[in-house]
Amino acid sequence: MADIMLRPDLKTAGGEVCDIMYNGEFVGTLTLVYRESDRLKGAIHLEQQSITIVNKQAVYDFAQSYIQDVIDALGIAECEVTVSYSDYDFVIVTDHAVQPSPFQEDFINSVDLLHDDELDYSWLREDLSLDEEDSELSPEQLDMLEERKKEQGYELVIVNENRSSVEYHVYDKDAELIAEAVLHIYGSEVIGDISWKFDPFDEEMDIVTELMVDDFNEEQTDSFVFHMIYHGETVDTVELTHIDMLDLVDDIQSEDDMWIPMRDDYSIVLVRDDLDTLSYEIYQTSYGDLPIGTATVDISSRQLTGFIDFREPGDSDDRELIATLLLDELDKEKEYETFNLSMLYRNKLIDEILFETEQYH
Repeated sequence: MADIMLRPDLKTAGGEVCDIMYNGEFVGTLTLVYRESDRLKGAIHLEQQSITIVNKQAVYDFAQSYIQDVIDALGIAECEVTVSYSDYDFVIVTDHAVQPSPFQEDFINSVDLLHDDELDYSWLREDLSLDEEDSELSPEQLDMLEERKKEQGYELVIVNENRSSVEYHVYDKDAELIAEAVLHIYGSEVIGDISWKFDPFDEEMDIVTELMVDDFNEEQTDSFVFHMIYHGETVDTVELTHIDMLDLVDDIQSEDDMWIPMRDDYSIVLVRDDLDTLSYEIYQTSYGDLPIGTATVDISSRQLTGFIDFREPGDSDDRELIATLLLDELDKEKEYETFNLSMLYRNKLIDEILFETEQYH
C-alpha cells in the first residue's frame, strides 16, 4: 500500500498549505483557506510529471478524506476545492519568477465531498460504560480501563453470534461505525479480524482489543489473536491472554505513577525565520539525532497561532512540557498576548493548548 501523507508547510488560524508526499516523494500541493462555521475554499495541484494517472486517484481519495475531516472539525457550511493535474504554468515567488512553460492540463475537477456521516471524526471520544461481569481486575484497574475507554468513546455491539463465532460492530460517540470484527472461537482460543474504517492509532487498537477481551468469559477463554485490517491489509496483529491484559493494566499504572517528563530531555531549535513565520525542530535526547516534531508559528500579530507536527506523539505531559519550552523560545522573538497551539500526529489533531500572556509574564 502506498504511503501518502501531508507535510505542513504553512498553517495559520485561517488556512494551511501542505506538500503532498507519495512514497516519500513530493507530488503536489494542498492549499486551504477557511473560516470556522462558514466557508472553505482551496485547491489541490498534482504535478503531472511526478505521479502517474494510475496513482493519482489514491492521492485524491486521501486528500478528500482529509478535507472532510477539516469540514467536520470546523463545522464548515460551504466548501469548494478545485483539483488540477498538470504542469505549472508559472510560479510567483518573492525574489524571482519562474519562466512560463507550456500548460498541459489533464483535467480540472471539483472535489465531490462526502456527506458528513460518511467519514469519521475519531480523535474525540466519550461516554462508554465498562461491563465488569466475570472480571478479576481490581476496582482501581477497572476505573483506569473505564476512564481510558471513556476518552475514546467506543461502544461494542454484537450483530451476530453463535456457538463458534461472534460478529461485532464498534461505534464512536456519534454512533458512527468505525470498525467491524468477525471472531471465531476454537475451544479456549479466539481468533479473528478487526476491519477498521480508518488507519487506527496503537491506542485505538488497544481500546478495542480490551473491549472484546472483556466481552469473553475468562474462565472459558485462554488466548486471543486479533488481526487489525485497514484497506484490506493487515496493519498489526495482537496476541494476548487475560493474564496479559492484567499485566498491561499494571504496566500502565506503573508508568503513570513513575514517569515525569524532564526539561533537559528536550531541546527546541529555530531552523527558519520568514519574518512572520518561525519554524522550530524539536529534539528529544532519548530519541536520538532526528527531531521528534516540527513547530510552525505565525507571529504576524500579537495573537500567535501555530502547530506542532509530531513524528512521535508522546503523552499529554510530554506535549505540555514541549509547548512550554516552545513558549520560552517565542519569548525571545516577540511580545504577544495569546498563543493558540495545535498538535498533530499523522495529520490528526491530538491536542490543543491556549496560552495567555498574564500566566507567564
